[in-house]
Amino acid sequence: MLSERQKQIIIESINVIDALGIQGFTIKNLAKAINLSEAAIYRHFKSKTEILCAVLDNFISISSDFLNSIRETDSGSLEKIKQIFEKLSANFSDNPAYVSIIFAEEIFKSEKMLSEKVGKILKRNNDVFNLIIEDGQKNNEIEKKVESQELTLMVMGAFRLMVKNWKMSDFSFDLKESSKKLFISIETLVKNNNF
Repeated sequence: MLSERQKQIIIESINVIDALGIQGFTIKNLAKAINLSEAAIYRHFKSKTEILCAVLDNFISISSDFLNSIRETDSGSLEKIKQIFEKLSANFSDNPAYVSIIFAEEIFKSEKMLSEKVGKILKRNNDVFNLIIEDGQKNNEIEKKVESQELTLMVMGAFRLMVKNWKMSDFSFDLKESSKKLFISIETLVKNNNF
């Protein structure tokens, strides 16, 4: 269980990453933002890597809750994908720093703990989308001519590229609106027209 100070450090870490990017996230910059000494931060977390792991754990917790709740609804598969797109794009719009962290897998290659956490997020998302798509194929809602894993790759890849473009453009377009448009295009491609 995290202490209140640790929670505060995590929130401020997200703010620092949002303002300065992942490369600008240093203990020195964090200490300045939170108005603590660097030593005080090290009393709560052993390293910058441990803080980043806590930030990723925070994202995993938030996203796992909504992914599970969406997956368990009685909605159709396409509606579930739409809801996931909406929720993820809202989360990223509210906390763009998560994008900087989750999409920093190249930076994390040398940090095994961080790359494993990002890998866990990607695998979990892949598994959820694949199960939803498989259900949609079983219910004849989603086209069966393409295997579920390939459809999952297309759906996740398209969403991921859209988010990456949003980040690379310095968040210059409305991610939530683009997410809605992307979903409509994906729905057009994967929907079983005989349903």
